[in-house]
Amino acid sequence: MAASIPDSELTPAQVTITVDQWHRPVAVLPDRIAIRLAVSSRDSVRDYGYCHFESRRFDADTFETRAIRALLEAVVQAYPEAQGVSQYRTYDVGYFYGSIIGASGWDMAARTWKNYAATEHLRVRRGIHLHHDGRSHFGS
Repeated sequence: MAASIPDSELTPAQVTITVDQWHRPVAVLPDRIAIRLAVSSRDSVRDYGYCHFESRRFDADTFETRAIRALLEAVVQAYPEAQGVSQYRTYDVGYFYGSIIGASGWDMAARTWKNYAATEHLRVRRGIHLHHDGRSHFGS
C-alpha cells in the first residue's frame, strides 16, 4: 500500500448508494478510501476467465474487510432485499456486485462515470464478498 494514501476508516454514512443509467447499483465512496480499495482489489488477483476473478483474501481485522462491512451496511440500508445483502443481515456474510467508485469519478446527475479512462485509480474491481470465517475478498 502506498504510504501517501491515508489510513482512515470507511463508515456507512460516507457511502452513497445510487444506480447507473441502466439501474445497476453503484456505491460512491470518498476518493481516499476508493483509491486504497482499488489498489487492494487488484492485489494478487486470480483470473478465472469469462470475466470471473478473485483477489487475495483479507483477514477480518484488515482495512479492506472493515471497509467491505461498511459498504454492505450502506447497501443494506439503501436496498435491504438486494441479492447478497439480505443474507448479510441474517448471517453476517454476503456479497455485492455493483460498481464501487470514488466520488470525483462519478457524475451523479448523468448516473455514469465522469471520465471512465481517467478514473481507473478510483474504481474498485466489481464484487465484494464477506465470508463465514470473517475474511473478505474482491471478485466476481
